[in-house]
Amino acid sequence: MPGTGRIFRIRPRDWNSSVSPVSLFMNGSKKWILGLTGGIGTGKSTVSNFFRSYGCTVINADTVARMVVAPGTRGISEIVAAFGKSVTENGEGCTLDRRSLRHLVFSDAESLDRLNKIMYPLIMSEIKKQISEADGVYTVVEAPLLFEYGLDSLVNRILCMISDTETQIQRTMERDGCSRKIAESIVEKQMPQDERILKSNDIIRSNMPRPEDLEPVIKRLHLKYLDIIAGKSQKEIFSGEC
Repeated sequence: MPGTGRIFRIRPRDWNSSVSPVSLFMNGSKKWILGLTGGIGTGKSTVSNFFRSYGCTVINADTVARMVVAPGTRGISEIVAAFGKSVTENGEGCTLDRRSLRHLVFSDAESLDRLNKIMYPLIMSEIKKQISEADGVYTVVEAPLLFEYGLDSLVNRILCMISDTETQIQRTMERDGCSRKIAESIVEKQMPQDERILKSNDIIRSNMPRPEDLEPVIKRLHLKYLDIIAGKSQKEIFSGEC
């Protein structure tokens, strides 16, 4: 039931073939990496904050996406070349106008595909760099487009947040100040939740509970991940509700 913070164990099974069971070695040091994904408005940021409080390094793909298109970067130059100066603030070609770009790409599939082809290599490169520099107890890569951008190839295990569609739409409108039509378009163009679930190891259904309701579930998962890293636990699948 919502608000119970309940998490229950499903029978042990082999890892999904889409998820690498082998720890990465980057810059000579062993890294265990959790992929945190889910559609827009499913509570990923709240969960990331808990992992950060447990001593994990959290890499936010949305933050990285902003970094790689900052003024003066290769990213902003490529976007202007592809879409024109109209997607920059005051049409000056320097600072990305995210609202204008979002309105363009989420109303035109071809433009969205073109944008993804620009962003993917830039985001992948920067996330790999940040993983190599991470020094937390383990690293969490928070990415709504974890699968779409191929970032699942970098992680050892995947935690997926899911929520009902109406909650996602309302949260997107509140957070971004966009119209319902744009929010619906964003949700519609993201990977279906059923597909995300099939590709993930652990699932939490969260219709935006209070943080204090969600925290015990995340704490339990965190301890489970530490056991997996230490080789003390079977790689079991978790599913739960909050």
